Amino acid sequence: MAFYIRVLVAFLSGMLPFFSLAQRAPVTDPPVCGTPDLTDSKRRALSSEAAFALSEKQASGQPTTGVAYVPIRPHIYRRSDGTGGLTLDKLNNIIAITNSYYQLNGSGIQFYFCGTSPEYIDNDNLYNSFPAYNETITNGHDALNAMNQYYVNGFNQSGLGGYANFPANNINSTRSFILNESDEIDLANRLLPHELGHSFNLYHTFGNSGSGTTELVTRGAGANCTIAGDELCDTPADPYGLSGANVPYINGCQTYTGSATDANGERYAPSISNIMSYYFPCTHDFTPGQYERMQAGLALRQTHTAYSLDCPATSVPAPTNVAATISNGNVVISWQDNGSTEMGYFIERSTAPATNFVPIGGVGANRTTYTDTRATALTTYYYRIRPSNSTTQGISTTGSITTPPCRPTYNAYACTGGDGLDGFVINGAVISQSSGCSAGGYSAGSVVSGTVLAGQSASFTAKLLPSSYKQGVTIWADLDRDGLFDSTKNELLYKTSALVTGQFSGNLVLPATLTTGPMTIRVIVAYNVIPTDACGSYLYGETEDYQVLVAGAASADLSLRMQTDIRTPALNQPVSFSVTIQNNGPDNATNISWQNNLPPNFSFVSGETGVINSGSSVGGSGISIATGASATFVYQLKPTQPGLYLNSAQILTSSLPDPTSQPGSGTGDGQDDTATIDIRTNDNNTTVFSSPNPNQTPLPTTIPNQPAPDPAKADLSLQFRVSTRTPNVGQPVTFTVIVANAGGISAGAIVVRDTLQGMSFVNSPTGASSVGSGNNYTIIEGTINSLAAGSTAQIIFTAMPSAVGYLTNAAQIWSANTPDPDSTPGSATPTGNNLNGEDDVSAVDMRVVP
Repeated sequence: MAFYIRVLVAFLSGMLPFFSLAQRAPVTDPPVCGTPDLTDSKRRALSSEAAFALSEKQASGQPTTGVAYVPIRPHIYRRSDGTGGLTLDKLNNIIAITNSYYQLNGSGIQFYFCGTSPEYIDNDNLYNSFPAYNETITNGHDALNAMNQYYVNGFNQSGLGGYANFPANNINSTRSFILNESDEIDLANRLLPHELGHSFNLYHTFGNSGSGTTELVTRGAGANCTIAGDELCDTPADPYGLSGANVPYINGCQTYTGSATDANGERYAPSISNIMSYYFPCTHDFTPGQYERMQAGLALRQTHTAYSLDCPATSVPAPTNVAATISNGNVVISWQDNGSTEMGYFIERSTAPATNFVPIGGVGANRTTYTDTRATALTTYYYRIRPSNSTTQGISTTGSITTPPCRPTYNAYACTGGDGLDGFVINGAVISQSSGCSAGGYSAGSVVSGTVLAGQSASFTAKLLPSSYKQGVTIWADLDRDGLFDSTKNELLYKTSALVTGQFSGNLVLPATLTTGPMTIRVIVAYNVIPTDACGSYLYGETEDYQVLVAGAASADLSLRMQTDIRTPALNQPVSFSVTIQNNGPDNATNISWQNNLPPNFSFVSGETGVINSGSSVGGSGISIATGASATFVYQLKPTQPGLYLNSAQILTSSLPDPTSQPGSGTGDGQDDTATIDIRTNDNNTTVFSSPNPNQTPLPTTIPNQPAPDPAKADLSLQFRVSTRTPNVGQPVTFTVIVANAGGISAGAIVVRDTLQGMSFVNSPTGASSVGSGNNYTIIEGTINSLAAGSTAQIIFTAMPSAVGYLTNAAQIWSANTPDPDSTPGSATPTGNNLNGEDDVSAVDMRVVP
């Protein structure tokens, strides 16, 4: 037997050096099973005997479904002074988790403790180096009415994790010997369930040790799964120990990548998650066939006479006042302990209020709290407490809770291998320092620490736990405070560009629309991947949630206005411009710059302090303006060609956001950080020169408010054009009125009226005429007899301004023989122009010069 153990350890040791960091192996080699093999004939005889016992049990009417409670008498080796050894908390926890594997759909075996306290065996020699397979040492310690488990601190054979005995009609067969390994997760999820599997007639999935399995991959015709391997056909053939049966660690979990084949040349595809295998996976399970065989093993043990499994359950008063609360992102279950005879408590959980409870953990006697670190977000759970040395008696009532939304989950090891955060600083405030590994790989801070500003970048420094394993990190913010972290809402603020170790820094850009108050920042660390799901499942890692305070964004409400000393200069006459920037915001602004892109043929002449001329533009930079203050910049330009000049300036940059404008967005968006002044040379030239606007942000598409044409109506509209907008006194000006019919039928008897003010009617080539006059006005009307659907017609007339000044001339459709769906012909006053914004009226403005 010792030879078998040494060969196995050597085999494992030979494999591990080939694992790269990306193929993550355990920190230490897990201990292995040392249960002695049975010969083929003994295995078949035992299986036959157990199957017969099960059939006899069924025939007698005894229950073979539902839960069968099996007592365990724990024996714990300690030092001679009574120190060391397996603790009650650990004992209860590993049996509770083992029970979770031994129950399937409400049926199976559930273990409970025999007695009110373990038997403690205090012996330095046996504590430090228990002699494996020398079972005479335990004579006199066995309970005759329970399975006997001996927990040792170390074996005299390196690498041995434990061993058990197959069912037999002697007291020795009730014994199993379990190493109190430091890795409680492995002990509870693999080693202990594995050894108890042997106690109830389960074999290794690969069969006996030695040269490897002879089981064929195929099932059905030609299969040998009932006589080879573990003699079960719902466990795939396992090539463990064969050449080519490679199981590297990929992303932290063992994965079968081997090329080993059976005698027929078929490739093996073993289930490495099976508890009775010799692999070390991230998940664990039994098959239905294994559950059935364990029921047969139990039935066989119940026929034995050298011992019994009828240790009475201890009467323990039920715990009361069971409550569940959320603390640090986990569910904390609390209760009132009313007993004095319990060996501990199992904590059971279900998503139904009265059924399907499964053990999730355990605690020692006199404990009154347990933390569930494996709860799923947005799930209602029901919890109950059961004394670990009782069966169906002493079970508490339930407490329930609905878990909060969204938290990542990790495997059972989470950050215990160094895959986590050790510190986080934001905007110079220490949020977390030397935090270590959180329970279950998750912690949620409730104290608001650190301040960030809406619309600003927040600098951070993150420090990872010491580890050679590389991590991916993402940082999220719950911007809308809904408890979810949604990348589609731009709540993913930062991610590492590659896998990292140690310490790194960056910036989080927060939107200006962020409301003030506490906000959750989530930092997710995941081994070997960059986590892109804020609520995802990862192998190893840690998530920490922090509460930060969002303060109102610092802002400066900057506006720009432009003035000039003359609007109608002569050619080459210097024109003085002043640009004034005002800060009406709550905070001081710095790093302000502005720019006036000069229209073509508009030349720079001179500028006062702070004005910079670059040839094609004028501007200023590095400007600071306190709240409530302003700054003015004066410079001179001159027109070198006759025409109309549209000169525009804008604010380009500022250190602070602006609530009413966007610096540098262009001069055509109407925001208050831009201004335009038009000047016109006094020679009446109408050529237009405009400031270039190369950086205009896209403007929204203009959406017309015109209704869709009605095919049963006429839809008339009017446009107005003028031959010159700067006429001299007495100069004839030609006005063109364009009437369009966008409707579905023709219109007739369309009368267009223009009430001339400050002008006299001259003539009309299209038949318009004066139909009335009064104090400084003349009424002109023209008639369109018929206008077909989709057509246009013009009325043209000439008028002459009589005095210097500004004029506005308007025309409108005065009447028609058909109604219009979106305008009403006619004016509110007989001689006034109805400037009401309807599409049957239009106006032009003019400046009359001498």
